[in-house]
Amino acid sequence: MKKPLLPLILVTSCCLLTGCWTVQKGQKSGIIVKVAKEGSLWGTYEGEIILGGLENATGVSGRAFFFTLGQFKSNLVKQAEFAMQNNKHVVISYHCDAFTLPWSGETKCFVNKIHLLPDKEPANTK
Repeated sequence: MKKPLLPLILVTSCCLLTGCWTVQKGQKSGIIVKVAKEGSLWGTYEGEIILGGLENATGVSGRAFFFTLGQFKSNLVKQAEFAMQNNKHVVISYHCDAFTLPWSGETKCFVNKIHLLPDKEPANTK
């Protein structure tokens, strides 16, 4: 008895289209330095964060991490813009997919959550 290929093709297509091929997820800490709507055909909000490094994510060890925030101006985009405009240190939660569709974004990494860290108290100098 021969089984039809259609169910297998449908399941595989659904997995590819929904981004269930997550290859990396976690958190990164730093300062957001870019939030912009990019794309020639489908515009998505893209961002860049300078990771770790010395004080205020500067110095020789600061590295850039590029990510996608989504297609629409959501609360996540507004949080990222606020953090960037106010030079706030943040922790982002993200996941990276092995496969993405052209309208998903410029990167394969997508931010799920942005947590603003409290400002540091100045050190007492006596």
